[in-house]
Formats: sequence, structure tokens, C-alpha cells
Amino acid sequence: MTYHELFATLVALTAFASYLNDRYLKLPKTIALTIISILIAVGTSLLSSSLPHYVGPVYQLVKSVDFKTAVLDVMLGYLLFASGLHVNSIELKKEITPVIYLASLGVIISTFLTGYMLYYLAGLFKVNFTLGECLIFGALISPTDAIAVLGTFKSIKNPPQRLKTLITGEGLFNDAGAILMLVILSQVVYKHVHLTIGDVAESLMLETGGGILWGTTLGVLTGWLIKRCKSPEVATMLTIAASSCGFVIANHIHVSGVITMVVAGLIIGGYSKKEHFPTETTLVLNNFWELIDEILNGLLFVLIGLAMLNIHVDNSAITIGLTCIIIVFIARLLSILVPDFLLSKILRRQSSFSSSKSTLLAWGGIRGGLSIALALSIDGFPDSLVAITYVVVLSSILIQGGTFKWALSKLAKE
Repeated sequence: MTYHELFATLVALTAFASYLNDRYLKLPKTIALTIISILIAVGTSLLSSSLPHYVGPVYQLVKSVDFKTAVLDVMLGYLLFASGLHVNSIELKKEITPVIYLASLGVIISTFLTGYMLYYLAGLFKVNFTLGECLIFGALISPTDAIAVLGTFKSIKNPPQRLKTLITGEGLFNDAGAILMLVILSQVVYKHVHLTIGDVAESLMLETGGGILWGTTLGVLTGWLIKRCKSPEVATMLTIAASSCGFVIANHIHVSGVITMVVAGLIIGGYSKKEHFPTETTLVLNNFWELIDEILNGLLFVLIGLAMLNIHVDNSAITIGLTCIIIVFIARLLSILVPDFLLSKILRRQSSFSSSKSTLLAWGGIRGGLSIALALSIDGFPDSLVAITYVVVLSSILIQGGTFKWALSKLAKE
């Protein structure tokens, strides 16, 4: 089996699933691709034993997909760059304060609330998880998936602009905070590293500050070069180079690749919307990265469905995972309300979010492939917690993603 064969298989499955949805199902794309790929995974698994000579090779091919590498090392940088490029930077500037505290303080609150609640839940089910492992689960499940959220919003006509900006903006930035929390907790739990507040602050400054600095440098330099290009094709190549090399270099110099890609995408996207920017170049860039975004999105959600072939999900994982949906939602809601309440008291102003808007923000915080990839990336992380992560992510995509449009119609103010 070659990488080309594997890639061709995944593209074929994604195209087939997309066609079925476009022609017959008419569901939100993220939900349809996940459901169809799960059915394909189950079907190939069942048929591989009864028709080993015909279906067996396909089953082994699909099963060999390295989800962690595909998502964390290959797809994540391009997806975040494309998302940053298409975000309305003017609207994001208006909401930058709540976006930043939701993506930082909100992630910390959600991590610890989820971790402690899971620890007590595991005790009720007589499952032996340590508190440290539960906190790690809290960190990897806390970030909302910008890709899943944007996919959901694409199925909604004229969504409230502020709500869309808050959810998508937070989803772009909170990945970095969650990954940093995960790294710190993993070092403490599995490597028994003693970290002080100073160590954590230093890591935060290097990862976040370095990511912002490198992303800004990359975005400004690429934007400057594109502005001086006469060829839209060359301009597109420059953005491909920026997203590819920028992410790789960020990892090599130990700064946040996530923040690098988001910041670079936002800056280049902001440049492309200015009047002095070549109109044809802007059109070509937008069309190209929208297509890349659609293709990678499709591949990602097909991968999520196929990941069940490599993750053993038993009845216990399903029961705890479905219960965890409630825990994760409560933690998410409190991570929105608590920072907002504290800031309103400190700054002596009204709360930024009403109860209905807070509920929508919490319900719109869909989990995605990043959480599964992070769970698979931790050496020593229990297989049962990986399975629970998978159940929570699937449930989030199908339940929250499937009902968000309905919740929006009920809770959003006219």
C-alpha cells in the first residue's frame, strides 16, 4: 500500500459521500459526511470477514489511516489558515475582547470543570481514571472546533453576525490554549515534571507570543509580496508557501503553529479586502482557499467517521461518553458565564451575553477532529478515554450540529 493509494481512497470516499448528500440526503455537510463514513466503516468491517479477498484489502487500507498525523501534522495548518483568511476581520476586531477571554480563561475553566466532573462520574461507574487523566480529557475536549462550527454556519441562511463572529473567532484561537494546557498536564501526569507558575507563564509567552510574532511577520511579508504580484497564480503560490512553511517552521522554533496560521490568515485576508489590493488576485485567492477548505473539511469529517475502525468503542464508553455530553455542555456554559460575570463586575458594565446568547454560544461550541487527534497523540492515555473522546465528538457533531439551526431559531433575538 502506498500513500497515493491511501489518499486516492480517501478522496473517492469523500466525493462519494458528498454526492450522496448533495443528491439525496440534503443534510448539513459535516453531519452527512460523518454519518456516511461511519456506515462505510461499519460496512467494510462486517464484509471484510465474510468477503476477505474482495473487501479485506479495502478494509486494511482504510484502517491504516494515521488520524493523528493526518489532522495535527498535515491538515490543521491549512484549515486554520483558510478559516483565518475568510473570517471578517472587521467584525472580529469588534469582538476581540470576549473572543480572547473565552479562548483563554474559558478554556482553563472548562478544562478543570470537565475534568473534576468526569472524575466523579467515573467513580459512579466504577471506572478507574486518575484525576490527572480526567483533567487531560478536560483539556483536549474543551476547544471548540472552528472547522466544524464554520461547517454548521454554512448551512444557515443569514445567521446573527455577532454570534457567528464570537463562535468562529473563539474556535480559531482556543485550539492553542487547549494544546498548551494539554502539554502542561501531560508532562505533570505522565512525566512527573514539576512545573511552577513561572514555568507555565514562560511557556505561555513563548508559545502564544512567539506564534503571534511569527504569524504577523509571515502575514505582513506575504501580503507585501502579493500586493506587488501581477499574476494571481503566483500570489496563490505565495499563500500556499506561507501556510505550508509557516506551520512547519513554527513547530521547529517551538511556537504555536495554530496561532501562527490564524494570525497569518487574518492579516492576509485583511489585506485582500483593501481597495488597493488587486481585485483579480483577491477573487482567485478567495476561490482557491474556499475550494481547499471544502476539500479538507470533507476529508476531515470522513476521517472522523472512519476513525472508529481504530478505536474500540464498547458499551461503557458509549454510556460514559453520552453522559459526558451533558458535563461538557455545563462546563462550556459556565466557562462563558463566569468570565463574563467577573469582567462585568471588575469593569462595572453590563454582561456581554444574555442567558439565551450564552446558551447558544455553549450549544454552538461543537467538538471536532482535533480532540480525537489530541487524544490519540498522548502516550499512555487510556484507550477507554480515547473511546469516550470519540463518542463525545461524534455526539457533538450529530446532536449539537444537527440541532443548532433549531436552537438558533428558538433562542436568537430578532
